[in-house]
Amino acid sequence: MDEQVLRDPSLKTRPIVAMVTASTVVVVAAMVTTVVILNLDSTTVTEATPLPFSGRGYNREEYMAARQSLLAKDQGRALGAKLKLNAKEQILNGILLKEKKEIMEKARVDRVLYTPALSFFKSKDWMEKTDTFKIIRKMPKGAALHLHEPAIASMDWLVKNLTYRPNIYMCTNKQGLILINTFQSPPSDPDCPWKLVSAERAKAQSIEEFDHTMRRSLSFIKTDPLTSFNGTNGAWDRFNLWFQQYTEIDGTVHNATFGAEMYKNATEMFVATHPDFFGAKIIMSGLRFKSKKDIADEVKTAMALRRKFPDFVLGYDLVAQEDPLNPLLFYLDGLLFPTQQSLDNAVPYFFHAGETKWEGTDVDENLIDALLLNTTRIGHGYALAKHPELADLVKERGIAVEVNPISNQVLGLVEDLRNHAMVPLLADDFPLVISSDDPATWEALPLTHDFFVAFMDLSSQDMGLGFLKQLAINSIRYSALSKNEKESLMSMWQIKWDKFVEDAVDQFSSG
Repeated sequence: MDEQVLRDPSLKTRPIVAMVTASTVVVVAAMVTTVVILNLDSTTVTEATPLPFSGRGYNREEYMAARQSLLAKDQGRALGAKLKLNAKEQILNGILLKEKKEIMEKARVDRVLYTPALSFFKSKDWMEKTDTFKIIRKMPKGAALHLHEPAIASMDWLVKNLTYRPNIYMCTNKQGLILINTFQSPPSDPDCPWKLVSAERAKAQSIEEFDHTMRRSLSFIKTDPLTSFNGTNGAWDRFNLWFQQYTEIDGTVHNATFGAEMYKNATEMFVATHPDFFGAKIIMSGLRFKSKKDIADEVKTAMALRRKFPDFVLGYDLVAQEDPLNPLLFYLDGLLFPTQQSLDNAVPYFFHAGETKWEGTDVDENLIDALLLNTTRIGHGYALAKHPELADLVKERGIAVEVNPISNQVLGLVEDLRNHAMVPLLADDFPLVISSDDPATWEALPLTHDFFVAFMDLSSQDMGLGFLKQLAINSIRYSALSKNEKESLMSMWQIKWDKFVEDAVDQFSSG
């Protein structure tokens, strides 16, 4: 069972700074930090929570001490602030914070563009040149808890490997975008005529230029999503093309058991030849535009897969753009079915929920239903900060929110990542993890680019290695691994972490 983050009920108490009505007198004594409220209508005297300082009667030394105390308490609530760094880690922390502060202060004081917060399409090349990025790339980042399998493999692999195989076809649609698919005999499509990739490549004057053009067209990366696509919906329309491109060569449609066995076998083969890779598990996903019956049937299928592959199939989720599609409540009867069965037949949920800018709609209310349906984690949860009662519950129950910052920017939820909705929660040590969603589509490395923008945009200037280390630890803590698996993975990660710190200090220390 994942560790639970329990909240002290006393933390809900808020200091009363001033309360003046016709029948109330507020008495504040100099050098005293307690606000006393005398209600003249009764004999009751209430003492509010002591303030760290009153702002009156302090000399400079006392004031600065009180100020430092309050600052330390505030910073101490941030994600990773409670971790104790050893001597080597403190050196690396200093290296990271030095560059981070230089970049931030140059933008703030010299009033130049803050590149890390620009569109990923504009900042990608710049960030990869920084020492911070190079350090994070080498850092063992734990587990990726939110990835969609059609969009994990790199664009290089897609073009240089997949498109060189037999029976791969391409067509160019009316928007000038190249689509690819596999056929024994391609269907007729006047709007997007299918041609054999190998034949088109053979006719090209330059194979390198042909492959480059294909890569540029397949990639989601453009100059800027705000100008390349017509808002959030336009970005989603382009994004969805990626997931419409792959079928079995002969058109065969396999069942879910076939798919689960295929992924399981591939994972086991890869682990056998890559001992430093711990493994992979899958979550069955349905699409939010399907009928109630279809989703109810899929939930039952997920239950069966969970029974057949208990150590590999984790549970069930619903995906696709939340705003225009069906909310969780629409599928309630089907989603409630596992909860009405024995524990042996239960299927955990891992719901995408609250991936929206809207408030007070059935879209952000997906968060309510995700919690009531006992979701294990929440995918995106972008709207969570607007719902304090739900946020309290998420923290109390230790339900990890899977934050995918670059995906949120590319798909139009937020322009400047410093304004990301998860920033306040990261500053209050919520159970959060950083993941990458669909990194191949916008040519990001799994985890590295997202960890970089989380470090530079979603955390404060004083949050350093402890922040990054806690994110890695969280990814293991909030995974759906068994207790023994978590302990084994944590031991593997710790060995890699210690070597990473040693190597990074040697490489990047100016001393």
